[in-house]
Order: sequence, then C-alpha cells, then structure tokens
Amino acid sequence: MLTKDLNREKLNVLRMLESEYGKVSQNGIEVLNCGRIANATVFRYKDSEKDLTIKDFSESPWIIKNTVGKLFIKNEANKMLELKNNKSVAGGVKIISPYTFTFNYIEGKPLKGIHGKILDKEFFITLEKNIKKMQDKNIVHLDLRNLGNIIMGKDGYPYIIDFQSAIKTKFLPNFLKKILVDSDLSGVCKAWEKRCVEELDEGRKKFFENFNKLRKIWILKGYPIQKLIRKIKKTVS
Repeated sequence: MLTKDLNREKLNVLRMLESEYGKVSQNGIEVLNCGRIANATVFRYKDSEKDLTIKDFSESPWIIKNTVGKLFIKNEANKMLELKNNKSVAGGVKIISPYTFTFNYIEGKPLKGIHGKILDKEFFITLEKNIKKMQDKNIVHLDLRNLGNIIMGKDGYPYIIDFQSAIKTKFLPNFLKKILVDSDLSGVCKAWEKRCVEELDEGRKKFFENFNKLRKIWILKGYPIQKLIRKIKKTVS
C-alpha cells in the first residue's frame, strides 16, 4: 500500500489521544501535513483544554513505520524531552505509540512564510542563545538553515521545530562537532540576514562568510543522515 488512508489515520489518532488524554472531539482534529509515504502525517488537535501537534506514522507501509518511522518518532521525541527546559522548544512531549508522539502546538508562522526584513535583532539574539543552550546539552538540530524550521510565535518568541534529524554530539570528534555546531549557528545568521531589519554585526557576518566558504568544499555537505533520509523517501515515494 503506497497511499495513506487519512480518514482511518484520523480515527486511529483520535483513539490514541482519547486513551492518553481523555475525552476528545472528532471535530477537533485537522491535517497540517499529510506527508509522503516516508514522512509522518502531522495533525493538530484542539479543544477547550488541549492544543496539540501530533506526528504519526501509523498509516505508512509496514516496512516504513516499523523501521524509519519508529526511529524518527523515538529520536525526535527524546531530543525534545531532553530540551524540555529550553523556551524555544515545544513542551508537553508524549510518545503515545511506537509510531506516534504529541507535543504542545506552537501558534505562529515559520520564517519561510514571512516576507521581507521585518523582525528585530532581539528575536535572533534570543534564538541564538537558546540554540547554544541546546548545544550545551550536546544536541545539534542539523536543519536550522531551513527557515521553515524556525517559527515566530504568536507571542513574538522564536521557536524551533522538526528535530527528526537531530543528533547527539558528545562522542563525536571535536572537529566534526564544531562543524555541526557552527552549522546550526549559521542558520541563525542566514535567518537574520534575510528577515531582520538590522544587518548582521561584523562578528557574525565574518563567521557566516567563513562558514559558507567551508560549506562549499565540505565533504559532509548535506549530512549523511539527511542524505539517507532523502534517499529513503525518494525510493519509497
């Protein structure tokens, strides 16, 4: 089966939510992203008490949901749990099945969907500070150059989403760890350059220029993990 039955998946998710959270409304759920076969379906569930994002692989083909599906759910949920005290990471994370996890919905807009340089530099300084706190826990996101993964919350605060590719760096060689850490920080500079009303300061501008030069010749450009994920998705889809 190479297509998802979204109606059946909605019912599956609602049953899981009811088991975990109590009474739910069938009218409270909507699809945010149906995803391809090797991607999770992303739902939002909202009622008077709950506002949740749900990522679910239960309708993916058996081989996908029992391999990369389980891996992605466990990895993303565990990384977010490790970062539960980081204000830029959604809280309320719960794994409700081997193929499904939930977390608090973030009301806001991805920077990818914001046009023009309209944000104050404090937004990016706060984002950078919280990314460094994440890195202090030996976690790198690996996809922060994608402006779709940085959210300007309804409250004006910077949030980070999609930890599917995140990894631990504790036991990596120092040179590789530095490259991965710098890549996350370069995502802040990229977003700042494209969406901030103020130009990058000289220190960050120099860092960003140097990193981009390295990136052009970097043998690990694109990251092996992300390349593998893309290859799996392309093959299955």
